[in-house]
Amino acid sequence: MSLKTIVVHVDSTPGSGERVNIAAQLAIDDDAHLIGLATTGWSSFVFATGAIDPMVPPFSLELEPVRQECRTALAAFEAQACALGVASLETRMAEEEAGMALALHGRYSDLIVLGQTTGASSSVLVRRDFPEYVLLNCAAPVLVIPASGSVGRVGRKVLVAWNGSMEARRAVVSAIPVLQRARQVSLVIINPERPGMDEGDEPGADMALYLARQGVRVDVLSRSTRGEAGDAIIDVATGCGADMVVMGAYGRSRLREFIMGGATRTMLESMPVPVWMAH
Repeated sequence: MSLKTIVVHVDSTPGSGERVNIAAQLAIDDDAHLIGLATTGWSSFVFATGAIDPMVPPFSLELEPVRQECRTALAAFEAQACALGVASLETRMAEEEAGMALALHGRYSDLIVLGQTTGASSSVLVRRDFPEYVLLNCAAPVLVIPASGSVGRVGRKVLVAWNGSMEARRAVVSAIPVLQRARQVSLVIINPERPGMDEGDEPGADMALYLARQGVRVDVLSRSTRGEAGDAIIDVATGCGADMVVMGAYGRSRLREFIMGGATRTMLESMPVPVWMAH
């Protein structure tokens, strides 16, 4: 099992170079094809409105400066990826809103790399819920890169947040190529005693055995907290020096997480390291 196609979102923000650096690392590790995708931020539906409804007055939108910005970002991506040693790459520009474009192109990839939508490195051309939209509308896993700070190398010390859900299982299986190369993999269960956590007498043992058969050595940890599970995951990740977290996303509805809070929302808002997620 390996990653063979990786899509990375590129733009003119300061965080784009960090995303490309991490995507390039992963592409080199698995000899994967790397696609740099830039978007204009304007959906093609905008331009079809006048054709659909003749009562809508025509309007003019100057897109060439935005297209040129995309070309510049893609040229920077290509130069950076080549300098890092990526053997197979291509550039794509989509006349589309970024979330829709990444969800579409991500259908035919093994991983999507994009940025957290907070801080100075976030583009005004992406929706506020950019990572969430892509997660919920594409079957591929998503690696979300923090908006601030320099990440460096990822995948050497990995924390897997395990809760027995389908989403967590999808995230773990999709990340196996990275877990197999990691020097340290820790699997943490938050509040293993809670109702509905059907993990037997040794929570996490079955997943640890599954990963061991895939060639991944795992240390199993458990933590109890009365606070948010997401905060507990962040504390464990910081304590064990993890450079990446692997977890399921939105195991309960997004509306419920918005009202009551949840691990996905907490991690997307406060991630200290890149987070590999699957829904």
